[in-house]
Amino acid sequence: MRKITSDTLIYVGGELLVKLFPFVLLPILSRALGPEGYSDISLFNTYVSILFIFIGINTSSAVIQFYFVPDGLKDSDYFNASVIIVLLITILFLFISAIFFSNAIFLLAVLTTSLQCIYTNLLSQQQARKEARKYLVIQVSNAIISFVLTLLLLAYLPITYKLRVYAVSASYLVSILISIYLSRRYFNVSTQEDITVAIKRMFLFGFPLIIHNLSFFARSGLDRILIAKFFSKSLLGNYSAAFQLTVFITVILMAINKAMTPHVYENLKNHKYDLKFFNSIFIKYLLLSLLVTVLSYFLPHQLYEIITGKGYDYVKDISFLMVPAFLSQGFYMIMATTCMYFNENKKISYCTFTGGVIHAILLYVVCLKLNIFYIPMVLLVSNIAISVLIYIAIFRKLNFQNVE
Repeated sequence: MRKITSDTLIYVGGELLVKLFPFVLLPILSRALGPEGYSDISLFNTYVSILFIFIGINTSSAVIQFYFVPDGLKDSDYFNASVIIVLLITILFLFISAIFFSNAIFLLAVLTTSLQCIYTNLLSQQQARKEARKYLVIQVSNAIISFVLTLLLLAYLPITYKLRVYAVSASYLVSILISIYLSRRYFNVSTQEDITVAIKRMFLFGFPLIIHNLSFFARSGLDRILIAKFFSKSLLGNYSAAFQLTVFITVILMAINKAMTPHVYENLKNHKYDLKFFNSIFIKYLLLSLLVTVLSYFLPHQLYEIITGKGYDYVKDISFLMVPAFLSQGFYMIMATTCMYFNENKKISYCTFTGGVIHAILLYVVCLKLNIFYIPMVLLVSNIAISVLIYIAIFRKLNFQNVE
């Protein structure tokens, strides 16, 4: 229990520290670029989110999953295979970008996503080995480098959203080198046979989850694409700023999930968790979510204006609605992580696909008929729907075995 608590504090503290840098950059970028320029950064981040699904094909989760599977391969075999997969798919998307997309944002997003995938897979190795401190060093290094480079480029070059993109890409590259150095004793040369087997297993693991991840994207990234289509760039800038202010909730949830995953897997392997245990967690989390939502309501509008600057008149109203929407993802994360241990990937994909379709339809109708303030509520409704669906269709039917 002490190890779990220690790792959780390190992961959560690390994630908060890492996100502190973009938070500090928010007033700088929002003022330098204005709502319209800030919307370009938002679109870039959205492209990276969807490209990560196809270029990464869930190799980061596979690296963790297969670490705990005694199949004769080393964890370095799976990492080496993941790099080959990422590079091959990146080349494919570069061709697609050159032929079908003249937009520079998309091309930059492809290159940045490739580096992000390799960086994430290296972090997954640290996570699987429970080396939380090394994980923290790599994360914080990445954030500091990105932050400093952004400030330097903004200070000495003509201001454009691309400066932030260049800083992010460079920070991923340097962080990859740092991670490889810290974990150099784990890296081994893989045989062609081992690489072939690892690539095949990673594809079989990750490919069914593309639908799962696409539905997650529909619930977290499609909104900005449709806002750009149906509303002004100024409103997109307001929405993006509100998103950046409240996304720390998801950051905390993901940090806790990362810290807990290896320990949950071990306890599930030893039959120490059952449905009753998880039900008690859900009830406590629901009460905590309600409390946080109520507290967020009383934050003053002036606080948001101090952070974002002038021109972001709707940030507080949108932010308050985003709080319960982001918090609702916690139920899904707990169940999805547990179900993946039981190799229920395909069933998860069916549920998340259904939730993604529900979200996409509601989002389109809201953008077409209503206003931007209803968009966070769409995320809340779809998150609740998918959590209920996974619980009824999969989670409650898992073969938990109690320890006497």
